[in-house]
Amino acid sequence: MTDVATSRPARGARWLLTFFCTSSVAETLQAVTIMWASYRLSHNAAVTGAMNAAAYLPGVVLGLIVRKRADSGDAAHRLSRTNWVLFAGSSLLALVWLAGSPPGPALGAFAVVQCSLSFVKTMNKAHAGRVIRQGYPASEAVRLRQRSTSLAQVGGAIGGGAAGVLLGVGAVGWCFVSAALLYLAGLLAVRRAAPSRPHEEDSRPYAEQTTAAAAAPVAQDTGRAGAPAGKQPVRSSPAGSRVLLMILLYSFPSSGALPFISTVAVPLAQTVSPGSGDFYAVLSVAGMSGGFLAGTALAGGRLTSHVVLRAAFLVGAVLTAGIAVTRWPAAVVLLFLVLSAVLTTHVMVMQVLTNQAPPEDQVGRFTVVRNAVAGAAKCVAALVAGWLVEGLGLTAAWLALAVVLGAAGLSWWGVGRNREMEELVGAT
Repeated sequence: MTDVATSRPARGARWLLTFFCTSSVAETLQAVTIMWASYRLSHNAAVTGAMNAAAYLPGVVLGLIVRKRADSGDAAHRLSRTNWVLFAGSSLLALVWLAGSPPGPALGAFAVVQCSLSFVKTMNKAHAGRVIRQGYPASEAVRLRQRSTSLAQVGGAIGGGAAGVLLGVGAVGWCFVSAALLYLAGLLAVRRAAPSRPHEEDSRPYAEQTTAAAAAPVAQDTGRAGAPAGKQPVRSSPAGSRVLLMILLYSFPSSGALPFISTVAVPLAQTVSPGSGDFYAVLSVAGMSGGFLAGTALAGGRLTSHVVLRAAFLVGAVLTAGIAVTRWPAAVVLLFLVLSAVLTTHVMVMQVLTNQAPPEDQVGRFTVVRNAVAGAAKCVAALVAGWLVEGLGLTAAWLALAVVLGAAGLSWWGVGRNREMEELVGAT
């Protein structure tokens, strides 16, 4: 029983990583298509921003309502159930577009699917965070979280590239069909990652059944990672309330910046290369590729979390200002790639802190709260981005983001720096 229980997390990790990658391909493919199609149907950046915001706001509200349930039940099983909604949403969009629906109903369908996606993503992050935190020692959990984020970025780059190819030939409907099939593949990966149902004589959740088995090897580590054999594993020392508050506070600018630039990327692409979806797809691929490079740098140790916490916002402000003043296609793509990489590194550090800072039995709850904060930031950023482009112009929108990132970077050096956060993110 011990050998079987111990091997389950190792077998499930591969399928869990497959889920992150496959689902990211589907999510990016669908998101790029929705953004491009929304702008094409409405010719209005504010509508595009509102469509982007719809992917976050419902998750914020509903996530806070059900946050107390985020730590209950079998996390892997719940992760499997919620992904049926993603498959159903993509299938609906495929039917609506291929049926030739007029702009109004099509935009309505986009909004409905974006709203459902926002809640599912919030709960998926909580369930996945519990699976990782409960199944692995602290140092392994950090690496797995970084690898999962990196693979998600790989999937995003693939999804953006696929969207560019399909949008280039006008195959919008097939983008949604492909997303539905990929979500189905991710669903199957989740089911393979989930542990077998417990025997009838032991109906406890899988995490409780494997506690004793996990305690022995984990006890070889010191500090946060383990506990003496035969006892419940010692939970990671809960961080102070100030650390948790700082995680929420500094998640706001980095989480909001990414949907801001994805919203502004649509009119930016139309300005640099009018009438073509290809350059927007190139920007999307550049953004996801930057995220992959960020994940690789962090996971491989070539970039430390300390450097990210101290420099990401200030560097991001400089890069954003550079995009504001140039329209040379090659320079725009390069700056967009590096900016996405810098912002993604900060998001990854915040995600690791979200998993490692709270007590183990409150990981799901804090994840939902942090995702609510991040979701609110994304919603506000997407709406403000569209409004700024329509009201003040493209250059003003980029400069506004540069000011926000610069202010966040300076405030970190002034009041935000915290040694405990840096130790937690390094699993020391």
